[in-house]
Amino acid sequence: MRYNSRVVALWALSQLASAHTARDTTDPTLLDEYDFIIVGGGTTGLVLANRLSESGDQKVLVLEAGLHPDVLAMHEAPGAVEFLGGTIMDWNFYTEPQEHMDGRVLAYHRGRGLGGSSAINGIFYGRGSASVYDHWAELGNPGWGWEDVYPAFIKGTRFNPPNLGVSYNQTYQTWDAEAYSDGPLEIGFQGFVPPSSTAFIEACEAVGIPLVKDLNTGNGIGVKQGTGALTSKYRRSSAYDYYKAASDRPNLTVMHNSPVQQITFTKDTPGKPRASGVVFIDHTAARHHTIAAKKEVIVTLGTFQSPQMLMVSGIGPEATLKKHDIEPVLINENVGQHMMDHNVFSIMAEVIPEASTHQLMFDTANVEAIQEEYYTNGTGVYTAPGGMTNGFQGLSDEELESIGAGAVVEFGLTNRSTVEFLFESFFYPGGLGPTFMPSFDGSYISVTVSSMVALSKGNITIRSSSMADAPVINPNYYAHPADRAVAIHGFRDARKILAHPAFAPFTVGPNHGEVSPGADVSSDDEDAIWEYVKATTIPNWHASGTCRMLPKEDGGVVDSRLRVYGVEGLRVVDSSIMPTVPDVNIAGPVYMLGENGARIIREDWGF
Repeated sequence: MRYNSRVVALWALSQLASAHTARDTTDPTLLDEYDFIIVGGGTTGLVLANRLSESGDQKVLVLEAGLHPDVLAMHEAPGAVEFLGGTIMDWNFYTEPQEHMDGRVLAYHRGRGLGGSSAINGIFYGRGSASVYDHWAELGNPGWGWEDVYPAFIKGTRFNPPNLGVSYNQTYQTWDAEAYSDGPLEIGFQGFVPPSSTAFIEACEAVGIPLVKDLNTGNGIGVKQGTGALTSKYRRSSAYDYYKAASDRPNLTVMHNSPVQQITFTKDTPGKPRASGVVFIDHTAARHHTIAAKKEVIVTLGTFQSPQMLMVSGIGPEATLKKHDIEPVLINENVGQHMMDHNVFSIMAEVIPEASTHQLMFDTANVEAIQEEYYTNGTGVYTAPGGMTNGFQGLSDEELESIGAGAVVEFGLTNRSTVEFLFESFFYPGGLGPTFMPSFDGSYISVTVSSMVALSKGNITIRSSSMADAPVINPNYYAHPADRAVAIHGFRDARKILAHPAFAPFTVGPNHGEVSPGADVSSDDEDAIWEYVKATTIPNWHASGTCRMLPKEDGGVVDSRLRVYGVEGLRVVDSSIMPTVPDVNIAGPVYMLGENGARIIREDWGF
């Protein structure tokens, strides 16, 4: 996900004026009981809604705290990615001060509304390395190896080939048709492609990243034009591709503006509580409801709010429940622990205008012009996010040892991508940096670095017993020394990419156009590099692992069937259950969790 705060408020107001009004979700036929209650209408929530309701004989209720995404029409425009953070479609979370980043507090964007983060993320779609999922299975999760999950990836997607009749740059837009089917989620290439994006692909050879046909077949190492959940004109999300197809089913009820307050439990099973339903508020009608679940409550609120929901409902660490005077249903010290994430920092360069979208996206006159072209013709710069082409570098065990990251080998995070290099056709992250202030009418690109093997672990806890209070979020970035070593390696290799001859026709000025951090930070000075990394790192918005799918004694909250340990009728199906973070932007794996989770639930209930 990528965001810039400048002009967000102005754009949001202008878009709200022209957007569709969210429908009244107060349904006089709201039932007292549903077979399945899905808590959260985000990415996995709407995948589950589609798959669990398609038989026609299961009554399914989805409860989403946010609004219908139509209230912010610009979310469909790929080029508007940079302006969605801070809007009504964002939870606008903040981290705790980061101990290993000089106390910096970081904004953490999460999607709020139907579609969740799939409606506001950076659009890139990937799957990662087969070895990631085989590792999941080895950790005690049968049914989650690559051979098990690859069919779910395929089932959920369909590929939209580029239109050969248009003038967009289609170099390196290759794909393997066998990796997709006729599933709901449309995968394709961006429309507009700046020439510097092609240069980035060619420059990745400088750091040993091979050119590949497709990154979605289990090989997570390589580079090509990136694929995303989009057509050549529009973003696609779970709200559009999964919910829209199921929205007319009489057995499916989806309510937005309806936050769940807590899960209710009964103890009709000897010695084991059962999730009996939920309490929620229909804000549109200003009414509270208690609804029963005949079969299951399924929590899909994501890495931050799924553990929060468990804790406010009485499942979590003993001290936390006691502190907030919450009656315990089940003590599990693992809830909210083991948070994992990717983070990013960038090297920025000045380039000729033709190589950048920065001046087109942040200069007012240009913004109005490209917006007019897009909304009138569906063409132009606005058909593309600023950064959707990524190169994934794999380091050998020996190379990891040589850079001081041998712990990555010890943790088993090998035979996979180590570092992701992202190409951004603008100055990213935006705003005042520690070494340079970009001008809004300037032309810049960024080579962004993200470790795919971060070892630092954070945690999530609650501020109170209310879901209305934001969770306490501590990613704990760079707590493990190996993460510093990988970051310094990534910084040096990002400079090698920028120095490749493929970029020479586009960069302006000395030092291969580099303006941040610039020549004052030598590639030989690890301390100076580290100071720059600490000062500029932000989240890559891939938080996971706070309700991990593992044996309970190994830190688990759910088992391999996604059932919460110690209770009946309760599952968690979202990024919080990931045992380790995939070596890729996690939107694709999250869609897979929904597909595989739906298969498991249908198997367990025999429909």
